[in-house]
Amino acid sequence: NLGELLKLSEGKRILFSQIPKFPPVGRDIAVLVDLDLPVAEVEKVIRKSAKYLERLKLFDVYTGKGIPEGKKSVAFSLLFRSPDRTLSDEEVNKIMDVIIKEL
Repeated sequence: NLGELLKLSEGKRILFSQIPKFPPVGRDIAVLVDLDLPVAEVEKVIRKSAKYLERLKLFDVYTGKGIPEGKKSVAFSLLFRSPDRTLSDEEVNKIMDVIIKEL
C-alpha cells in the first residue's frame, strides 16, 4: 500500500543510490596468517590497498589439516567496480597484485 508507506516516510530523509551502469569483477583470496592476528587487520590492509573495491566479504576461516600449527587460513570474496567504465581482467589482476604485496 503506497499510501501507507508514504505516511511512514513523512519527515524522514530517503536515501538511495543509482543502479551501477558497469558490471562488477569478483575475485577470491585466501591468506595464511598467525592464529592470533585479528581478521579485521587483514581487512584493513585489503581496503587500504584495493582501488575500486566495492565489497569485501569474509567467507572462511580455517584451521586444521593442512594448515601449520599456530596459523589460520582466512578467505575473502572481493568485488571491484569502476563508476565510469568496465574494469578489465588485467586491471583487476594488477590491483590483486598490490593487495598481495601489501599483505
